Amino acid sequence: MAQNYFLNYLCITMYKKIIKPLLFDYDPEKVHNYTINRLSGTVFPALLKLFLSYEDKKLNRKVGRLTFRNPIGLAAGMDKNATALAGWDAMGFGFAEAGTVTPLPQDGNPKPRMFRLPEYGAVINRLGFNNAGADEFEKNLEISKDKISRDFIVGVNIGKNKHTELDDAYQDYKFSFEKCFERADYFTINVSSPNTEGLRQLQQKKYLDEILKHLQQLNNELDKTYSDTAKDIYLKIAPDLTEAELDDILQVSIDNNLTGIIATNTTISRDTLPEGNYESGGLSGKPLEPISNSVLKYIIKHSSGKLAVIACGGISSYDDVKEKLDLGASLVQLYTGLIYEGPGLIKRLKKEIVGAVKS
Repeated sequence: MAQNYFLNYLCITMYKKIIKPLLFDYDPEKVHNYTINRLSGTVFPALLKLFLSYEDKKLNRKVGRLTFRNPIGLAAGMDKNATALAGWDAMGFGFAEAGTVTPLPQDGNPKPRMFRLPEYGAVINRLGFNNAGADEFEKNLEISKDKISRDFIVGVNIGKNKHTELDDAYQDYKFSFEKCFERADYFTINVSSPNTEGLRQLQQKKYLDEILKHLQQLNNELDKTYSDTAKDIYLKIAPDLTEAELDDILQVSIDNNLTGIIATNTTISRDTLPEGNYESGGLSGKPLEPISNSVLKYIIKHSSGKLAVIACGGISSYDDVKEKLDLGASLVQLYTGLIYEGPGLIKRLKKEIVGAVKS
């Protein structure tokens, strides 16, 4: 036990005192790509498992059709092409959501497009669904399945290509859904990134209902075709919606038998930051927390227990996790907190959750 604690303390301290200051001297996207490349190999995941291995049955969560070994997940956007799943497994996440993947490869928006705000524990990005496309993504999923633990859950976050018209968007979602069906444990429908022009319009009732109806029909067809279990489907929503828009989304989600909502994506608001000139794009990290928590509260209050919620936005400590779970979330996801706190954060969160259960 003492050795286990020391290894985790060493991991956290090394990251904060040595590794993070070094990484933060370089362009955020270059650091991101370098990290993904390391996690996609074999050596780094093996080292992470040595330092960070820790699970307890008290962490298990049953949500929808799936049992998660722990409630701490990696949010989409970090592992866009599903190449580093063995790394997230070794780091101790209960699940990882890969993507966003689109049917065709695309480069995303012009660089620079990632920006740190260290004084606020935040990141702004306007990446724009840069990814290698669904064919390459599916190949990576197949390769990764042989490298990850059997109890490690993989979600696939799907979106539309930049130049696909809104009226045809449902076809993009169907394509990636079918392509990845056999190897995904669940799917998330991303209609809420602020970095693809017009995408958030898909949260409107007429578009959303069409997308979800087509996907659930396909879900049932593929269930029969592959003699497999139909997949849980989540909808990832923006934090910048009105109550009327939220009401429409909740009703459409319930009508189409979705498993749940991921609340939330990044925000275009800068209201939680001091007045100043900021880059455009989606804001994540601590300034997002009060906004995403407000949406979480609203969903729990108005969905009558018919939708599970995976809470995302501003998690960097046990208190952040506890607040979201206490508000009614079933699971949580993080991304920016990992950048600022390092890989030791996951083990620390799990041990504190178990400690709270025992006390």
